Amino acid sequence: MEPPVRIETRYGPVQMRGADTGRPVLFTVAGAFSHPDYLYRLPGFFPELDVWRAQLPGNHCPELVANSVGVFGAAYAEALGQRLRGRPAAILGVSVGALVALAMRAPEAAALVLVEPPLRTGEVWPLRAYPASAPPGSEAFLWNVLGVSATAHEPRDYSGLLSTIACPTRVLLGGVPLAPERKAEILPSFVDEPSRVLLRAHPDIEVVECPGAGHNVPKLANAEFVDAIRWARDQLAR
Repeated sequence: MEPPVRIETRYGPVQMRGADTGRPVLFTVAGAFSHPDYLYRLPGFFPELDVWRAQLPGNHCPELVANSVGVFGAAYAEALGQRLRGRPAAILGVSVGALVALAMRAPEAAALVLVEPPLRTGEVWPLRAYPASAPPGSEAFLWNVLGVSATAHEPRDYSGLLSTIACPTRVLLGGVPLAPERKAEILPSFVDEPSRVLLRAHPDIEVVECPGAGHNVPKLANAEFVDAIRWARDQLAR
């Protein structure tokens, strides 16, 4: 795995992996507790792009000054701007990474691909299992960002971030519904029906529902995932 590029920001250091060869840029933000190699194969599928991959702060990379989607977004926007130096980029975020992509408000963003953004965490019952399996030291992230702890589940509402969208956006949603709470064979979508209504109503968002997929859209709806990246690449060419 290539060494990370470290970029200093007002909120702390940001790391991203991927070379800068001058090609159009796809910047990716992984979800919570992703493997360090997450999405490492994308450059092989898209050799026409420079794919720059980032994890959430504290996951295989340094923490920032605070655990919040707003701080994460501000730090990643600043770091991306420093590295792009005025060039456009497409931004891909998965799960919590999609919330960070929304919070970045990066002027360089030519397109957004948001995969399963959990806009309203209070209804996302699978999150209650996270504290038992999360790495040690994750308590502040789990509580501040997702609203879950070993003893409580409190809602976090990120739907207001939709008002900041300023570029064409494609949202991929799993077709396996969140409700009702149940024993499920696959992890269901983390996007509840009220959030889907908001997403469908937004004039700059194209919603793609992925039948048979739950929260893990990149794995279970790979065709839709790859097509969304092609769409974002094409936005860069406009």
